[in-house]
Amino acid sequence: MKGNLESILQRYPLHPLRVQPFNKVARVETAEGIFALKETQLNKEQAERFLQTLRFFEKQQMKTVVPVLRNNYGDWCCIEDHYMYYVTPWGKECSGLRRESEFFKALAIFHRSTEYKETIPENVWKEQGELLKKKRDQQLLELEAYADSIEKKRYYSPFELAFLMHFPFLYHLHKDSLYWYDQWERKAAEKEKIRIVRCHGRPSPDHLVIDEFSNYRFINLEYTADGHPLYDAAYLYRSCLKERMWEPVQAYPWIKTYDYHFLLKPGDEDLLKSHLLSEANIYPFLKQSSSRTLENEPAFTFQLEERIWLMEKIKEDLATWPGSSKKTED
Repeated sequence: MKGNLESILQRYPLHPLRVQPFNKVARVETAEGIFALKETQLNKEQAERFLQTLRFFEKQQMKTVVPVLRNNYGDWCCIEDHYMYYVTPWGKECSGLRRESEFFKALAIFHRSTEYKETIPENVWKEQGELLKKKRDQQLLELEAYADSIEKKRYYSPFELAFLMHFPFLYHLHKDSLYWYDQWERKAAEKEKIRIVRCHGRPSPDHLVIDEFSNYRFINLEYTADGHPLYDAAYLYRSCLKERMWEPVQAYPWIKTYDYHFLLKPGDEDLLKSHLLSEANIYPFLKQSSSRTLENEPAFTFQLEERIWLMEKIKEDLATWPGSSKKTED
């Protein structure tokens, strides 16, 4: 952590006994209890949205978000050298607990409390859908161009060979993802309305804790934003399945738990499948890998394989969902 922790903690009604700094969080044992001091950097828009989210959940007294302690001046946070610091009660980590149904229940309640409907004219539906497909197809063209550039070489590096082996799989994921998006778009456009919620942004077991009353609460709300709830649901699904990478698991009950606490609309499962089958997450990694060296080639190759393994596990799990047998044509 960058800041002077002692100076920052003096601004709170706490009497610290022991401070254990980690990466961007410190565990603070005080006479009043155990707290977490979090460090973050946000732009103005992110900071305003973050504080708006905190105010909303405090007003609603929702037990799905960790409360933030006000400092001695009544503020939510302290600013020092362009960094923002805030304090929350310390909670038990959820990473590795394998309590996915509780995680999805917490996410459903988080979304349910902020839902509103947005009317979208037919021409806007069409325009937005075309823009999304155009962007996705452009990304696929870049993927194909990268594969072509490798094939022109006489010898392939381990990373390049791994990419070529998995390219057909990525191609079919792209087609399947767009198929399910078309299915959702057709059903949702008939209603002319789309549901919007305050999304957490990065919901995962790492961003959940259990409080002293056994409530599952989200932490790290710095990336909250309004959007479709299934963006969050897809993120949490991937995060949970990644923890189960080497275990046999059927994840559809997680989605049914979410549905029980925040009813899915017609076509919502199609949109969720589209998000989960999307190969879009591979593009930032491929861009990063372009600067790899001979020394870190093995590490990048393993990371590529790891991403493919997760996508394969997701595709395998989705095949067990009701109504998932229909596929796009090659």
